[in-house]
Amino acid sequence: MRDYNPLHTYRLVVFPDPGDDPRTVEFDADSAEAALHRAQRLCHGREVELFEDGRSLGRVRCEDGGYWSLSESPRPGAGSAP
Repeated sequence: MRDYNPLHTYRLVVFPDPGDDPRTVEFDADSAEAALHRAQRLCHGREVELFEDGRSLGRVRCEDGGYWSLSESPRPGAGSAP
């Protein structure tokens, strides 16, 4: 019998300032909400692409005031970060 693991693997691809390389942070969490809280702490004010178990959930940015702006991920093969 397989063990049940309620955690998902999340990856944040942080989009840098011009001239810098993208930074990737990978971690396990139980929900996308928990992953967004982590993104807020790690990447406040920067745009990140959030992946859950290898699937892009979209690009997000935590703006001043604590609200999130969301944008669609680029279509596959259009130069999106790994």
